[in-house]
Amino acid sequence: MEDNIIELSPNKAFSIQNIVKLDGRLSAYPQNEKGFVPLNCYLIKEDSGAFLFDTGYLFHQEKILHQLKSILDPDTPLSIIPLRINEFMSVGNVKAITYNFNVVAFYSPHPEGPDWFDFTDKERDWSLKEIPTNILRGTVDCMVGDNTDRNIQVISAPLRLINTSWIYDEKTKILFSSDMFNYGIAEKSTEDWIITNPEEEFSISYIKSFLLNTRYWWLEGAKTRLLRDNIKKVYDSYDIETLAPGYGKIFKGKKLVQKQFELLDNILDELDISKTKAHYVARNQMR
Repeated sequence: MEDNIIELSPNKAFSIQNIVKLDGRLSAYPQNEKGFVPLNCYLIKEDSGAFLFDTGYLFHQEKILHQLKSILDPDTPLSIIPLRINEFMSVGNVKAITYNFNVVAFYSPHPEGPDWFDFTDKERDWSLKEIPTNILRGTVDCMVGDNTDRNIQVISAPLRLINTSWIYDEKTKILFSSDMFNYGIAEKSTEDWIITNPEEEFSISYIKSFLLNTRYWWLEGAKTRLLRDNIKKVYDSYDIETLAPGYGKIFKGKKLVQKQFELLDNILDELDISKTKAHYVARNQMR
């Protein structure tokens, strides 16, 4: 690891990380959660082109630009896909990265991507409009650079609160899962940020509480059968060897990945309206 950059696949896929201490302010984590987590932006690349998934918080702008420059030639054609276009973690540094790199395309569920990226100055920067926006609807196949052997699939996340994309990279067998599977938390800021031990245990009760105390508070007593079916469809459709969430530790290894999907399925089964009664959730109520 150098400058909190993890090479997930040799010269093909990178996790660009900024480590933060949990103190109740990060909405992706329960208010009472303690420890350290990486905020992950991901770069996948070929010699002829690259994609960046999420751009990080504005607070980390200088560090993120430095990290990118250490692994990406500024002239390489770069496309940006914010996985959650209405969150600062995804769009915070789109503008700065566009100024410093050869950004050739935005990907967005909205036709005017730049309208979501330009919020750091008093005056509107109309030059962002010159970069085309590719619309994300359903599943979108994208070629990485000119390499016809390197494709990614951008899919609408089967479990989400806000508009969210997951991305599967065929070459590296990585599923970039945005704000799902983000419960890998470190006690110290110096821990390894990749989990490889297939016996690593996360209990159903812990993950269920984690979901209900973050943006998935609405799952308790919901109709989860269709959610389960759609998540299973993703797992069955792709050969996933690595789970790369937008927050938290990365899961590497087919058995470990399979276990996370099984845990999620069991939890959604438990939370279904047929087994769990829905009720009003008071603000800041911990479950």
